[in-house]
This record gives sequence, structure tokens and C-alpha cells, in this order.
Amino acid sequence: MKQNRLISIGTFILVLALSGLMTGCMEKDVYDPNRKKEPLPDPDKYFGFEMRSDVRLSVNYDIYGFTPLIEIYGENPMETVEGTPIKKEGIEALFKTYTDNSGKYEGKMQLPTYLNKVYLYTATWGLPGCIELEIKDNAVIFDMSAKSNPKTKSVTRASSDVPYLVNKSQNLYSLCYWGEGGQLDSQYMTKEKNIGDESVLDLADRMKTFFNKGGQDNSKLLGNGKTINISIKEDNTALNLIFLNRSASYNNTFGYYFYKTGTSVDVDQVRKYIIFPNVSFDWYGGQILILESGNKVRLLYFDEDGQAHDTFPAGYTVGWFLYADGFKNGYGNNLEDYLKLPDLYNPYDSNLRTSNPKNNMPAFVSVKDPKSGKTILGAEDGVNQSYCDLLFYVDATPGSSIDDPERPSIPDEGDKEEPKPDEDENVTGTLAFEDIWPSGGDYDMNDVIVEYERKVYFDKKNIVTKIVDEFTPVHDGATYVNAFAYQIDAAQIGDKITLPEGAILEKETSSIIVMSNAKQNIGNKYVVTREFNGSFLKNQLLSYNPYIIVKYSQGKRNRTEVHLPKHKATAYANQSLIGSNDDAYYIDRKGAYPFAIDIPMLGFTPVTERNRIDSQYPGFATWAKSMGNDCKDWYKK
Repeated sequence: MKQNRLISIGTFILVLALSGLMTGCMEKDVYDPNRKKEPLPDPDKYFGFEMRSDVRLSVNYDIYGFTPLIEIYGENPMETVEGTPIKKEGIEALFKTYTDNSGKYEGKMQLPTYLNKVYLYTATWGLPGCIELEIKDNAVIFDMSAKSNPKTKSVTRASSDVPYLVNKSQNLYSLCYWGEGGQLDSQYMTKEKNIGDESVLDLADRMKTFFNKGGQDNSKLLGNGKTINISIKEDNTALNLIFLNRSASYNNTFGYYFYKTGTSVDVDQVRKYIIFPNVSFDWYGGQILILESGNKVRLLYFDEDGQAHDTFPAGYTVGWFLYADGFKNGYGNNLEDYLKLPDLYNPYDSNLRTSNPKNNMPAFVSVKDPKSGKTILGAEDGVNQSYCDLLFYVDATPGSSIDDPERPSIPDEGDKEEPKPDEDENVTGTLAFEDIWPSGGDYDMNDVIVEYERKVYFDKKNIVTKIVDEFTPVHDGATYVNAFAYQIDAAQIGDKITLPEGAILEKETSSIIVMSNAKQNIGNKYVVTREFNGSFLKNQLLSYNPYIIVKYSQGKRNRTEVHLPKHKATAYANQSLIGSNDDAYYIDRKGAYPFAIDIPMLGFTPVTERNRIDSQYPGFATWAKSMGNDCKDWYKK
């Protein structure tokens, strides 16, 4: 009996064990999403069909105490209108950010992969306005602290050397030698960073407000014309000329002359001394750096014996001249090259503009800035009379030696600073989906096409304050009723969300179902606004995960979601479909076609129904086969 009982117990245990084993097998067969699936290769073996990529951006303006806004463009954002460079209307930056307090930025930006160069732009006066930069080794770098060496012999200025004769018949001399592009030796110039408690760039920024860049007529600042020049009242007056800004399209040559106060002057007969051969921030598209805001040069007085002195005696007046586009129109790459030209070669007569003109308006204005205590000098190289094509200031020791109560004065606004609205960066594109996933299909990429526009608002500390997303379905070639949605990182969903009518915030998946039926809403615009309370920086903003839901039914789980290649499905997706049939990370298993793409443009022309995308965009196949290395702009053709 005891033995039979033991056998019975053992049999019961065995039955339980077998039952558990079978149950486990059945559960695995029912719930294992990988059942009957071929193992997928590593995702890195597949091309992700990306048309944007991360590019490193490194900018160093080599300044202190100022945070300029920088913008990156895929085409030149500037044009010249009536001799004045202005920003084109309607052109959108690909990337925007503020630098830190020393004019530096290190980070990443997303750019269309077809670009091989970009344009670095800033509206800040005192900095290079627009620089063309190459994308090299997946990076864009601009560094004003990396000074180039002048490609001519270095000459230390001494009283025995200057002035250098440039053109005898023009009475044209120079205080300096220069290198390629007008580079100047570091011993010729020093650099001012601050004026009292204000940085040089702060001063330049105030001058932008005063002169109102954009062609405003500032000829009223001429007054009676008698206060433009600098009249010296005290012996042993030191005069320094400091460069502030260039907003001109010309490469102007700038300098000074002097004469006895109270006498008339014939500018053709008086000696003229070049201070800056090329008033420019850079040369060769930023490859050679020429001037920086704050560059300072001591003006010299030459006595009747030709001896140079670094101070001026009382009773002399300093005037100003420029040769409009003088560097481009006449000078060689350096002074030594130029001196080889015949003396009779005078390309400057018609381009000479002075503060003592014979028959036309003066080319300069001077105004007193009470905040800094300096005299601001503005130049006009064309005809729009903005008088801010070039900006300098004059620093005198003692300052009282050049004060003139009749000189126009800039209104003193104190420390008043107008609040600036948040900046916004605008990103646009087109999303195209195939809804027959995970089965292979016609790959016409036109079942659902949605255009999007994303505006990211951020403050001067680069903190994101608001994001506005606009989505517009523009084409639907699908048989099914498909919804369009996008998933957002849960930490960046927003403190306040405003949804369009019919949209749903799906908290469980951190998604917004923008429209439940794309087919019925072609042309309708859906706007989603999210506001933030300073929770994260712009460079911490994560990308979206856009997708469509095939045969959408609200609240349904185990749904069919079609995402961009190598993007993850949400928790509501039917996981068993992932990697089944022809799918490999939302790419067909052969790697030739995606099930969804993000095209960095608006106005993409859809392929004719049931025609593969490469039949009408032949560059697509080359692009895909080359893993994105060739035909990068296939969608533009």
C-alpha cells in the first residue's frame, strides 16, 4: 500500500510537470512574437533612408560679454540691392542658436545630406555677417581665434619706415604693409574689447539701433558739415581709430589726412594715409580673417620734415577718405605687389570719397555717443545715404581735445533695453508612407503623404519655450482608412498642450493622434501647440517618431503601425508583425525600399499610383544602392 501510494504521488508529480511543460510550450507558441520569423540581420547592415544627418557645428567669434544669434542656411541668404547687402525675403534658416557669452557654440545640427557647404549668418553688428563654410568630415567650423599669418613679409612700423608711398600722383601713402586680402600685421593693430563697462559689440549693437541698418537716410546727421572732421584743440593729443562694423558690399580702402584748422583743403593735393587697405572681416569666404570689431590703430602726425609722431599738435584737423571698392579695383594682393605697378595706373579717381568733397555730399558723418564718450564715425560708400556702410569710433587722449558742442549727439537712452521676442527655428518636410506593411507592395510611397512645419521657439539662453507643429495631409492613395500620429518623448510632451479639433493625446504611448482619417482631410491644416516652463535646452530637443495607423480604430491595441526606418513602434502596436513577411526595421528585407520616408522639402510630387518610386525618380535607386552616398538630392529632380 505504501509503495502504491508512492507511485501514485510520483505519477501525479510527473503529470503536473508534463502539464506545465506543455502549457509553457503552448504559451510560447501563442505569445512569442518571433514565432516563424526569419532572424533579421543587424540593423546597421541596412540603409536607413535618412535624408538628414547630424553635423557638428563649431563657432568661435572670439569675443567676450556678448551672445549673438547665429543662423545656418543651405543657400546664400544675402543679396545686394542698390549697393546695399540685405537679407533675402522668404528664406528659412536650417538651424538657429545663440552662442555662449564668449561667442562660442559647440553642438550638433541636422542638415539635408545633399549639402556640401552652408552659410553662417548673424545679424549682429561687429561680426562677419555671412560666411560660406564647407562641410568637411561631417563638421562645419569657423574660428576667429585661429588667426591666419599674412602672406607677405612682416614689417614692424617705426618712424623711419612710414609712410609707405603707394601712388605719388595721387598723394597716396600707407601707414602699413598688408598681406593677402588686406591682412595686417598684429604689431600694427591692437584690440579693444570694452569701453568702460560696455563691450565693443554692445556699442556696435547700439549703433545698429541708432543708424537703423537697411538703407535709412541718415544725411540729417551731416548738419552744416563743419563737425564731421576732428579738430584738435590741445597739444600732444593721441588719436586712435577703432573699427566697429562693416555692412557694405564693397571692399573699401579707408584712411585719413590732416590740415591746419581754419584753412581750406584740396584733398587731391594733401597727403592721404591708408589705415585699412580692405575694410572687411574676411577674405576668400572666411578662409582669411582680416579685421575684428575693436581693432585699433594709432594715427600718426607727420611734420614738415616728414618725421612721424604718435601725437598731434593743437591747431590741426583730421579728415577722412575712402576708395569705394578700392581694394577690389586696384590693389594687388599685398603692398609689395602693388608697388610694382606703374605710377600712372590710377584706378581711384572716380571712387575717391572724402569728408571734404568738392562738388558732392560728404561721404562721412560723425556723432557723439554720450554713453561711451566716443565720437562715432560713419561712412557712405554708395548713394543710399545710410552712412553706416563702415563704422568706426575715434578715441582721443585727452578726450576734451576733440569735443565739439556742435557735433550731433546720439540720444542717451541710459540702460534701457527693449525686450526681445523669442527666436524661432522652422523645420519643414514631407512624410510619405506605404500602408501595406509588413507585406511587400508597390512601393509608390503615396498611400499617405503629410507635409509638416515645426517651429521651435527659444530664448536667449537657448531654453525651449514653445513648439508649434503644423501637419497637412496632401495626398492619400490608400485603400484603407489610415490615421496619422507622432510620438513625443514623454519628458518633452509639454506643460500646456493645445490640440486641433479631433486630435487625441494618447498618454499611454506619449503620442498625439493628429487625424483619424487622412483620406477625408486632404488639404486641412492641423496645428498642435505645446508650451514649456523652461524645462530643457534646445540642444536637448529629441526628434519625433511619426507614423500612420492602418485601419485606425480609436483605443484599439495590437494595431498596425508604420514607422520610419529603424524607428520603434509604440506599446499599442502589434509586435508580432514586426520583422514578419517582407519587413526588416520598416525596410523591405532586400534593403531596396523603405515603408516610410522623411523628405526635407515641401511640394514633393507624388508618384503615379502603383508605380514604384524609382520609376519616376530614377535617382532613388542609385541613392538606395549606394547607401545614401550618391544622388543625395534625388527628390529634387
